[in-house]
Amino acid sequence: MNLAEFPLCALSHRLPSGVKTLHFEDRIWDQSRNYNITRHLTVTGSDAYGLPTALDDEVLLGLVQLSRQHGFMDRKVPFTRYQLIRLLGWRDDTKTYDRLEESLNRWTGVTLYYRNAWWDKQRKCWVDEKFHVIDNVWLCHRNDPRHDVGSGVPTSAFVWNEVLYRSFQAGNLKALDFEFFKGLKSAVAKRLYRFLDKRFFRRHRWEFDLKELGWNHVGLSRGYDAASLKRKLRTGILELEQQGYLQPMGDSERFRKVRSGQWQVLLSKRTPSSENQMPSRRSKERNPIVAALIERGVALAVAEATVRGHAPEKVRRQMGVFDWLVARRDSKVSRNPPGFLLSAIQHDYAAPAGFIGPDEVARIEREHQELRDQVELRKQERYQAEQDRDQNRHLAIKRFLDVLSPRERDDLEQEAWRSAAPLKRSLFSRGGSLAEAAKQAALESHVWRLLNESAPPVLDGSA
Repeated sequence: MNLAEFPLCALSHRLPSGVKTLHFEDRIWDQSRNYNITRHLTVTGSDAYGLPTALDDEVLLGLVQLSRQHGFMDRKVPFTRYQLIRLLGWRDDTKTYDRLEESLNRWTGVTLYYRNAWWDKQRKCWVDEKFHVIDNVWLCHRNDPRHDVGSGVPTSAFVWNEVLYRSFQAGNLKALDFEFFKGLKSAVAKRLYRFLDKRFFRRHRWEFDLKELGWNHVGLSRGYDAASLKRKLRTGILELEQQGYLQPMGDSERFRKVRSGQWQVLLSKRTPSSENQMPSRRSKERNPIVAALIERGVALAVAEATVRGHAPEKVRRQMGVFDWLVARRDSKVSRNPPGFLLSAIQHDYAAPAGFIGPDEVARIEREHQELRDQVELRKQERYQAEQDRDQNRHLAIKRFLDVLSPRERDDLEQEAWRSAAPLKRSLFSRGGSLAEAAKQAALESHVWRLLNESAPPVLDGSA
């Protein structure tokens, strides 16, 4: 269950070059401490294999299923690659075997850093833990001398990290419908299912902050604004609705605006009792404006009568003003918010001074995002220019040194060290890697100074 709380993988199948760290955090009420705590998880990948992706998440669940088949009796779990591929429902071909080995290599190199985020079932509290997911992996191939086809004994094995295995043994487990999970198509739906399957263990109806759910529990990009998060989440939610896991809802009921830029997401598990409520729920959803009025505290019958008696554009406009006033905690709506809204619709109140409608807010947010994108682009361009300058400098110095004879280079090094700053010269006599680094830096600075004085065209890499 610890593995279901935060994503361990990126949602995409490929990551941008150089991205080797994921960070997630949220705030929850800690009953053992009797106050809210902030939980953090940092996931780092190895230089060679990087961070795990959506397919690697399936492999990890497959490894848990293998351990379950062995009753979680040992950290070391024997298996065959063919057995794991069959369990995952992947095709039996060479490419799949290579992809499986890559995934196991990746999990062996991944490190998890939990801060106030690892549930210790025995101590009944959130603790800090830092560990690899898998400590060791043995994979035997057909040409491996350990491979014995006739023995029927698995020739491959992996070893869970001790921290994770202790959590297994402590019973911090919940059965997962693995076949249902494999049948889901989108990575968002799979991630939502794993997270909600744990949460629905407590109760069947949850409301989450949109950004916290999207960024920290599903793993969507932190560059997504509210509209993008809703669009991305909607695809996974729709698939879970179609598969009969989530209770269907309209957007007006699913996503509730708290204030500008802040939204709540309502997710409810579909149960036999909720099936009996579907006809009445659908009748409310036939008109999204009725549902929107109900969200704002208007009774169903009054909302239906209001929609019948007023133009939709007028109702939407007044709801926009109402939401704006609520977000600003205006005294006009503090006493009886639904009553004020109904009166505003009936008498068509003029918008107050300074009111910014949803369209204008969306336009401003787009402009701000464009400005942020431009700033980020300029930062990247400056960074790339600095990288290019450093690379050209390095190449120019290397070309200069490569044509020198050993004697000339030795004379040049002595000259560079004599002209070095006193602090650097003090390091030369100490020996070791620090002294060598200081000498190399002094030499490169000296050569670069000579190049600046004698051959300016070399500086931009044109020579």
